[in-house]
Amino acid sequence: MLICMDRFSYVILDNENHLLALKSYLINANQKAPRKLDSVLQEIFLDDEVLKLPFQKKTVGFINNKTTFVPNKLFAVEEVDTYLINQVSSLENDQVFVDELELMDAKNVYSFDQNIYFLLKSYLPNARFVHNATSVVKGFSFNQNENTGKKVCINVKESHLQIALFDNQELIFYNSFAFQNEQDFIYHVMLVFNQFGLNVDSNSVILSGQITKDSKIYRMLFRYINQIQFSKAPSAIQLGGNYHGIPTHFFFDLFSLGLCE
Repeated sequence: MLICMDRFSYVILDNENHLLALKSYLINANQKAPRKLDSVLQEIFLDDEVLKLPFQKKTVGFINNKTTFVPNKLFAVEEVDTYLINQVSSLENDQVFVDELELMDAKNVYSFDQNIYFLLKSYLPNARFVHNATSVVKGFSFNQNENTGKKVCINVKESHLQIALFDNQELIFYNSFAFQNEQDFIYHVMLVFNQFGLNVDSNSVILSGQITKDSKIYRMLFRYINQIQFSKAPSAIQLGGNYHGIPTHFFFDLFSLGLCE
């Protein structure tokens, strides 16, 4: 399951990572008086019969910008709250979590609304919780191989972009940025290209998230970078005949949760 302020989505996989089902709910779309996320989630869990089934494993992904990566050599459990000082004005109503980032020899320290967390725990007592930055990095890495060279992978989520640089299978860089328009978006992407001496003609960009060739972001990006591809689902996930119609890159971050054991 993947949860943010405006969408709740889930995917069901069997023991061999074959896709069985996918569903996505828009929250507060076109509503003049937005409802609180916890009341919407409670209604979904009560009404959706599929979510009441006894699943063997359950993974819940959180999406927000209350997250930071900390190298393992600098990480101290007793200091977890202090790592979020620049991202969160107050942790009074938040629960703090820590994910392992094996690819970076680091930890992902993040927080999420405490009321939402305990609501989810009441419906999913044995679920594992991760931040989508953790799962997206894993998803990107599953699609790399030993001969891909340097590639920039970008996941677009509403007004944020998550960007990672791989050299073959090695993760070189990861960060996330807020953007308000396509000019902001291209600024952050080109900053990475310039910082790491990448070539707009030979180094490709892999896009995921709910973005199409008709979007202003894609058209702006294509003006600067010659090689742009949409991502496939993480190679460990077997979509088969149960997935059709919607481009696979739309739900890349949701599929990537299936890689988090």
